[in-house]
Amino acid sequence: MPDQISVSEFVAETHEDYKAPTASSFTTRTAQCRNTVAAIEEALDVDRMVLYKMKKSVKAINISGLDSEYEQHHLLPFGQFAEGGPERSKRGPEKAL
Repeated sequence: MPDQISVSEFVAETHEDYKAPTASSFTTRTAQCRNTVAAIEEALDVDRMVLYKMKKSVKAINISGLDSEYEQHHLLPFGQFAEGGPERSKRGPEKAL
């Protein structure tokens, strides 16, 4: 992998180029700057993909939690109603005559 340039080296080269543009060697280090930027972009792409997958996972967990909460608060009372209402479930099962 080609050499990369550190931030402090980049700032020093830029400062030198600004002070004495004709004597600067900044243009010879542009390849290193490009390589550094490319390496950082690749790392960010990997991080971005991981964050995207985590976002999808959290969203799925949230939706499943909402489904569970919806079931507990809305569907279970209907089940109790189908079995004879909440009063019957509190009294226990009725015995056959």
